[in-house]
Amino acid sequence: MNKLFYIIILFSFTSCFKDRIEIDLNQENQKIVITAWITDLDEPQFVTVGKTVNYLGPVSQEFVSGATVKLSNSTDEFFLSEVEVGRYYLPGDWTAELGDTYTLNVLVDDKEYVASHLMRACPELKNVDFLEYDLDDVDEEEVTLDSFHIYGTTFDFQDVIGDDDAYYAIDYLKGTMAGDSMRNGAFANDDFVDGEYFGEIELSEYDRLYAEGDTAVVELFSIGDESANYLLDIESEIFRGGPFDAPPANVRTNFTGGAVGYFIISGAQVAEVIIE
Repeated sequence: MNKLFYIIILFSFTSCFKDRIEIDLNQENQKIVITAWITDLDEPQFVTVGKTVNYLGPVSQEFVSGATVKLSNSTDEFFLSEVEVGRYYLPGDWTAELGDTYTLNVLVDDKEYVASHLMRACPELKNVDFLEYDLDDVDEEEVTLDSFHIYGTTFDFQDVIGDDDAYYAIDYLKGTMAGDSMRNGAFANDDFVDGEYFGEIELSEYDRLYAEGDTAVVELFSIGDESANYLLDIESEIFRGGPFDAPPANVRTNFTGGAVGYFIISGAQVAEVIIE
């Protein structure tokens, strides 16, 4: 076979890729996005309602105003007020009933989206403390603190006896927004350790360690196994790049009606520790 024949083959294959391919990006098929993680902590509790955005376009969130949002259990119902565009707040006197199943109803343009979740009691945070890390064991490029002494947090808790328990925990520097990012937290279920006592749990990462004088906040949430699977979906889609990653897939939802997002309601515990 001569070189001329190779050149003819090359040009033949090249010509196959000249035509423009129009892909239907489904840009008009927006879905309602509902984000709701309600706890029994003494802080404002709210639900966010928005719409999906074009993955290849601007990333700014489009929020939905004028929705009707209701939270109910077996005895009461509460209508949430839109204090900010797309953000709906529970009344200030709302209190959680542990052990009840709560239902969240969101009505947008005469279409209703419904999800339910069990309100689980959260175990007590015990022995919240700090420990000093050995600088010799730490990659200096990962540490953001300019200090000769760096610290992380530890805590204990007793798992509730029974099936389908799972927990989410996070620590962060008091006064910062680091606690609002699920990337900084961790979660686990009790499938193989039901009723066990968990001791000296470490959450701190090298990019958010503490120095002397800092106040660290530790939060623990009892979220249940199904919600832990939802968080696992998110983790699997965010942290990709390995050769054994599963194909990209839609993150699960517990809403009916075609909305995306998730409704979690959970008991929670919070503690602070001063690094000294």
